[in-house]
Amino acid sequence: MLDFSLGELMMIGAVALVVLGPERLPRVARAFGEMLGKAQRYVSQVRADFQREIELADLKRLQEEAQKAAASIDSSVRQVTSSLEEAAQQASGEVSGAGTPPVHSAPVWSAGGWGSHRFRTRARPGPSLNDLTEAVEQLRGRMAVPGSGRFGKSRYAPRSRVNRPRIYR
Repeated sequence: MLDFSLGELMMIGAVALVVLGPERLPRVARAFGEMLGKAQRYVSQVRADFQREIELADLKRLQEEAQKAAASIDSSVRQVTSSLEEAAQQASGEVSGAGTPPVHSAPVWSAGGWGSHRFRTRARPGPSLNDLTEAVEQLRGRMAVPGSGRFGKSRYAPRSRVNRPRIYR
């Protein structure tokens, strides 16, 4: 903090001894040391406050990015669900519009037959709306907190920083 060499400090001490005298010099030196310690603590506190503000700004930026990503995922899920609902409504309209069954000249069982392999493979249904919402909630949970678990690899809560000055005794 102060850039004094040993010789300069000895010169200042000798002048202070002559000016203040041997009775008052220890009290003045103690008071000067206390003021210097307070100044150093104040500077370190200001430096820590600036560092904390920088970290908070970074966290706010990360939170905004996560919110944007979650919003884009939410909008894409809504688009997919709306397209699925439209397809379901179209399919239900086609089924209800089918009306009467076609008239066959031959019996129905002879067209396909019981031994027919026409419907052997069946289409698998897609995920339900509940499955999609659960997947979105899981993605939101993963994006909200960085790290593998809730607080990283530690099972304990992270240390908090307190905005009160430390008292040294």
